[in-house]
Amino acid sequence: MSSQSGATKADVGPNRILVTEPTYADSEHAAVNAGLLEAIAIGCGAPIFASTRKQHDAVREAGNPEMLPRQWHELAVMPPGGVHLRRMFAQWRALAPQVAEHQPAVLVLLSAGPETLFVARLLVLRHPTLRILAVMHGNLATAIGWRSRDPRRRLIDLRAGLRAVRHARIRLVVLEEHIREAAIRHGLGRDIVVWPHVVLENEMIDPAQWTPPARLRLAFVGTANRHKGFGDFLALRDHIHTNCAPVSCDLAVVGRPSAEYDATALDGIEVPAQRLPRAGFLGALRRADYAFVAFRGEYELTASGSLLDCINQRKPLIAVRNHMLTALERQHGPFGYLCDDLAGVCALFDDTAALRDTAAYAIFQRTLDSIARSRLPRALAGAVKRSLEW
Repeated sequence: MSSQSGATKADVGPNRILVTEPTYADSEHAAVNAGLLEAIAIGCGAPIFASTRKQHDAVREAGNPEMLPRQWHELAVMPPGGVHLRRMFAQWRALAPQVAEHQPAVLVLLSAGPETLFVARLLVLRHPTLRILAVMHGNLATAIGWRSRDPRRRLIDLRAGLRAVRHARIRLVVLEEHIREAAIRHGLGRDIVVWPHVVLENEMIDPAQWTPPARLRLAFVGTANRHKGFGDFLALRDHIHTNCAPVSCDLAVVGRPSAEYDATALDGIEVPAQRLPRAGFLGALRRADYAFVAFRGEYELTASGSLLDCINQRKPLIAVRNHMLTALERQHGPFGYLCDDLAGVCALFDDTAALRDTAAYAIFQRTLDSIARSRLPRALAGAVKRSLEW
């Protein structure tokens, strides 16, 4: 391969891959970052890792320390807040010296805002053999729909960044196949790689025989805000309390509370006082019988870590269908009750006989187990390695 098109495949190996977390300064995305680092290590050998100290520590706590990079470098990361040139300059000052020092064949950006995409383009222009993969989490959804009319903002927003990043040695990474299809359909790019959203083996639990309790426990999983569909959970609560007597279900939030709702609005729902630490989050999810997710609309361009946590904890879902859930069901089989609308969800609680069906529950758990095992780092290592060698 010529110097203009990139390094050769033989160059991809230990110490030839630099993995960075340029966006999140604390523990955000630490679990998925740990899984991707493990998959890269299994497929290619341990990479070099650069992040903030807090992100590094959270990654090591979440993942398997034996499989995570021992070579780590501290990276300065700005706190979140808007899109502006200061963020672009700050990321350049953080990333450019790392690339210059380590001269990697491949740079993996574990997250990417608009500023990151501009910096990626500058890096491949400065380093004629460098190849870059930029992982897109939920922000692709902001590249469609409304756009500021202010030309100063439009010059550096995500749509502009996605145009700037179109280069033979830069590829975007999304975490589900349906996201790649949607991104291409919306014209957001074509050189898009899929790394299915990873789960961690040390967080897995095996399917266990389930006996329905006297009161079922249903957990809303994720941040309890309107954007994540928490309004649907409130509507379900109202239906249960109004129409289902006696009430035979307890409702809880497993995730973080939101300032959008006061205590009165949350009546009848167990809500944590603050964001749960990872261990507390997993413990709360394991106590649930079913998990409720309500993301729709723009989530065709977004992977859900909350959904994968439900899968890894073998918690059958109760949800309204969306692109992601339908794709998983088509590929693996049933893993819960997917309804066409919220009325269908509510109807499940009018007579909970179906929700107490132990045979159906066992089928759901076997499907969840199959999905989870297909998302382990070792299962993804081969696909990750191939994408690093283009």
